[in-house]
Amino acid sequence: MNTAELRQRFMALVPSHPPNDWEIEEHLEGISGLQPLQQDLALSQVAAIWSVSHSLCYSYLGAAGNALSCLSEERFIAWVRATLDIYEKNGLRRAQQFMADVESNFLCRIRGEAGLDFTAAEKRLSSYAHAILGRKITLAAGPDIHTDTESIFLPKKLAICATEEENFLLYKLVVTFQLGVLLLQTYELSLPAGRYDTEAVAGPVDLERFLALFPDPHFAGEIFTLVEGQRVSRYIAATFPGLWHDTAEIRAGLARLRPPHHDLPPPAGIMEILARSAMTGALPAETASSLHALHEKILTEFSRPAATAAESCARTKALYGLLAGAGETPQKAEPVYYFGSFRPGAARRGINRRQTAAREEFVRALAAVIARTAAREEGGLEEEGGETGRRSALSGEEGAMLLAPPKEKSGSTATGEKAEEQRFLTLAGPLAELPKSLRQRAEEIIADLGHIPEEYIAAAQGIAGRASPAMQGATAPAGESLAAPLTYDEWDFRRSGFRKDWCILLEKELQPVRSTFVDATLEKYRGLLRQLKKQFEMLRSSERFVRRQRDGDDIDLDALIEAIADTRAGKPPSERLFVRLQRDERDIAVLFLVDMSSSTEGWVNRALKESLILMGEALQVLGDRFAVYGFSGMRRSRADFYRIKEFDESYNEAIKNRIAAIGPREYTRMGPPLRHAVSLLQKVDARVRLLVTLSDGKPEDYDDYKGEYAIEDTRHALIEAKAAGIHPFCITIDRKAHDYIGHMYGEVNYIFVDEVRKLPVRLPEIYRVLTT
Repeated sequence: MNTAELRQRFMALVPSHPPNDWEIEEHLEGISGLQPLQQDLALSQVAAIWSVSHSLCYSYLGAAGNALSCLSEERFIAWVRATLDIYEKNGLRRAQQFMADVESNFLCRIRGEAGLDFTAAEKRLSSYAHAILGRKITLAAGPDIHTDTESIFLPKKLAICATEEENFLLYKLVVTFQLGVLLLQTYELSLPAGRYDTEAVAGPVDLERFLALFPDPHFAGEIFTLVEGQRVSRYIAATFPGLWHDTAEIRAGLARLRPPHHDLPPPAGIMEILARSAMTGALPAETASSLHALHEKILTEFSRPAATAAESCARTKALYGLLAGAGETPQKAEPVYYFGSFRPGAARRGINRRQTAAREEFVRALAAVIARTAAREEGGLEEEGGETGRRSALSGEEGAMLLAPPKEKSGSTATGEKAEEQRFLTLAGPLAELPKSLRQRAEEIIADLGHIPEEYIAAAQGIAGRASPAMQGATAPAGESLAAPLTYDEWDFRRSGFRKDWCILLEKELQPVRSTFVDATLEKYRGLLRQLKKQFEMLRSSERFVRRQRDGDDIDLDALIEAIADTRAGKPPSERLFVRLQRDERDIAVLFLVDMSSSTEGWVNRALKESLILMGEALQVLGDRFAVYGFSGMRRSRADFYRIKEFDESYNEAIKNRIAAIGPREYTRMGPPLRHAVSLLQKVDARVRLLVTLSDGKPEDYDDYKGEYAIEDTRHALIEAKAAGIHPFCITIDRKAHDYIGHMYGEVNYIFVDEVRKLPVRLPEIYRVLTT
């Protein structure tokens, strides 16, 4: 095909936002000299890339010819998918660099000739991290670089540098930076009340809340990342000079890969200058002559590293005002690779989990010591006044632990009062009897809080008094994530491949509510419920005759006649001449996945809840294991998965009140919750595993998760479920469901309930048919 024919084909592939004719011709020159089959293969990937980035597509057209000269069709498609993955994780510049050298960046990796896997470096890095931080911290492979204070998440593989040794050094730099964030207490920031921007805010203000106060929190987060990243980098240079020196060339190489600042519009250009300055400690060589007054003012603000996280916030506020005042729309800046990202929300949850665990271990250990001491000598626990001088968290005196006084709370109105005296807990017997774990937990708590709270001591005394060392963990408050965020791939039908680690899912607990809903539902369907219980009681086990058995309860006449005929014909008769009565016990597990999108408001939501109440009552009689979860969310960064009932929880009043709390939330991104539901069902040992989705409409989210894209992702998630041995089924009340649901679930794996009020009656009936 010549250039004109290629242009015509290209325009047909990009009906939305097509480029100008003159704009595309020069980009198509890269494939105009290829063979027709190669041209067809190159054009076949255009739709998938164009929908992601026009600039990336232009770069792809220029690189495709070189790639096709050394790649088979299968590997060429894999190369395109790898390019899209890199674009989505690291941005346009990194994807363009990846495409530029097919041999080094793609083929070498396939042959295993480049890069360092995280698993190969994990042991050395874990020992290093523990020694630096002074406490246990987990290193794990994750979708991006960050820390939640319990773990540091690192890339699964590093292949940025030329040698394995250099890639290990880069891993070490990344780990050290995250350790620096923890050692410098970035996430323990607490700003006082005051006026932030145009809003008066009550204190204290943490990092997450501080960034949310800006008109563009994302842009403010980028500025803070550079400012705080500069502070942490200077800390590394001063504290670990050997590592900083050894990685100088690596950092310079990373800086050279970044786009020139003069090719970028403000404020992206000035952000690039700041990034390079933070990485190398010096301005780019060509910067001085090109600075204008605004740049000089910004660089003056940035030149001296902040001393504290609070000062980084003040500098962020100042830089935000200067950059936002440049009159340009803020653009996403290229991230500094070894900085990773700051996740104040994840860090807050990690700190809470760590403090809760330390509290529980401390209370259990102290309760055990108190119980042993009390048993050995009556009155062995007493509190004494102590000296007020600052001492070690654990004193060297026999049988005593020194407890530091509580921190003075911010905003306290007390004035002129002496700080509360330090107190000892004195335990009878030698100090050697105090367990090491108790000492360690006490040190950790004081390091985190500055003191051991009185309620910790009271809890241990209470447990020891009941002679029961067990302690119940605290329940997560409503809406809080129950675990660290999970990432799931998302299927992109346009590229016939996954967008890796594309969606973030948070599993949350739905807080129960007390209302008249449950009682009103049971009263409303009282007659139906009696009927359902009788029907389900009959389904507990089934009986059937199994014919042609070697032994059994009766003779199988058909088999006997055949055996006689075979004998007379001179053939050996069968020994299987009996009928046996076989009782089949049910072994079924079902997960009900409930749509909690905003479109379920009103009658739909009420019908869904009534249906689940009736199913719960009926399944109590039947004995099938079941779980109930809800889902909603907003964009790919927040898929919410609400725990209502787990498989091992009994169906009680708390569960009923959680069902009553089900209510409309936001959008219907179905891929992540379906994949998470499958992962939960895979852990259940059952002969039959069902995944029943209750929904009022087709999958759709606020972003581009719509139409064919959303339907194909949902369909692929259901295919994954079937491959895992799970049977998915959908009950929908969407009147337009026939247009798409058969394609997603298969023609016999869904049912349409034409009237929402019928759903409570139909759901048990449908379940009975599915499981018999």
